[in-house]
Amino acid sequence: MRSRVAGALALSAVVGGGTLAGAVPAQAAARVAKPYDFNGDGLRDLAVGSPNGTVGGRRAAGFVSVVPGARTGLDTRRKKVISQDSPGVPGAAETGDHFGYSLASADFNRDGYADLAVGAPDEDAGKHTDAGGVTILWGSKNGLGRATVYGEARTPGHRHRFGEALAAGDIQGDGSPELFVTVPGTSTYTWIHFGSRARATVLAGARSARDVNQSWLASGDINGDGRGDVVYAWHDADDPEVGHRRGFTVFHGTASGGFTRGRTVYATVHSLAVGDFDGDRRADVVVGNTYDSPSTGGRVTVHRGTPFGLGGSYALDQRTPGVPGTGINEDNFGQSVAVGDVNRDGRADLAVGAPKVDIGRTFDVGRAFLLLGSPSGLTGRGAQAVTKNTGGIPGTARPYALFGFQVSLLDHTGEGAADMSVGAPDEDGGNGSVTLVRGGASGLSLKGAAAVAPASLGVRGKKAQLGGRIGR
Repeated sequence: MRSRVAGALALSAVVGGGTLAGAVPAQAAARVAKPYDFNGDGLRDLAVGSPNGTVGGRRAAGFVSVVPGARTGLDTRRKKVISQDSPGVPGAAETGDHFGYSLASADFNRDGYADLAVGAPDEDAGKHTDAGGVTILWGSKNGLGRATVYGEARTPGHRHRFGEALAAGDIQGDGSPELFVTVPGTSTYTWIHFGSRARATVLAGARSARDVNQSWLASGDINGDGRGDVVYAWHDADDPEVGHRRGFTVFHGTASGGFTRGRTVYATVHSLAVGDFDGDRRADVVVGNTYDSPSTGGRVTVHRGTPFGLGGSYALDQRTPGVPGTGINEDNFGQSVAVGDVNRDGRADLAVGAPKVDIGRTFDVGRAFLLLGSPSGLTGRGAQAVTKNTGGIPGTARPYALFGFQVSLLDHTGEGAADMSVGAPDEDGGNGSVTLVRGGASGLSLKGAAAVAPASLGVRGKKAQLGGRIGR
């Protein structure tokens, strides 16, 4: 791959047309559901992507497992496993599509049921290999059902990988959420607005003139103006300006549905999230960096939100007072991050995965951390950590399970406190698992912790790698 750094961003709009095919389901006069509440019962559901999963003998076709939330935790009896071979889902499961590689949720058509966006970045479009595509699975009283497929605006391209990263937000502040989609095989990333009709805005020249290696997205109101902003992060391995190969840019939403470009920060990015950790009603940007420099074992850095965009920053790692454990090389602290209010104090807390933490001579067992928000932001005070060897956590620590490869913070029980889901995709020979640890006023509670295994979903032996991708 060869590329060069692009200069200023150009903004153009495409309304309908292109390959944005499919009508948006009619809107109903109902409350807007919270993300991941697919059946509208007030409880968040668990969505787990298995992009390397086998469907009908086709390797890496990919599928998504959905487990409804319940007062007792998660109800695997009502689970659904959805692929491109499922009834009502357009297209067909094909080898290497990687359906489920990315996930995002919002009530896009405002009918009282959350919808799920599923990326398949290696979907072919005609003769265009790995053009990519995004499927919207629409929520209903019975959960996810019918679906619509969207492709890249204008012309799908060879290895454009439309849908590698997804995020949902409300850039106009009008209560109608948007879906943001990266297209790393070009110099663009795209947002699709779901209202009375679909439309797309394409921002060109994101980093390289041709492509980037990996992309991340997150959304939240960083400057406190009541409109959502979008954070786009990239890794461009062959950027000739070495210091620019990794970083992120903030784009501020406007009342007209467009963007104004905010600050760009050149920094190593391995994970990305947005949340209001100090309770000032302005979201902060948190970036995970798993490298052993400047912090042994990895770190997370928080960039504060201000009325003018991003402000100052601070970092936390396993040397931060109060954070459990001691960082050693290749812990990969910061491999994954997720935001939610676990202790119900009105401030966001942060889950951090460190999937390569060793326990004694058992290597790459993994650990998940919870860092609590406070009036001064995230600190180590009251921080918690769990592994498969923590009392009350189901199962046993196994080598190379990678517990903490993905984390999520969503209220699955309806108690008003976010629960932490932790993925261990390499457990059980690559079948994987997801562990749920419930939240409450005192933080994480080991009482009632439960694990979702491939056998309970009917996907054991299909390379499910449960926990490699978790909706958050």
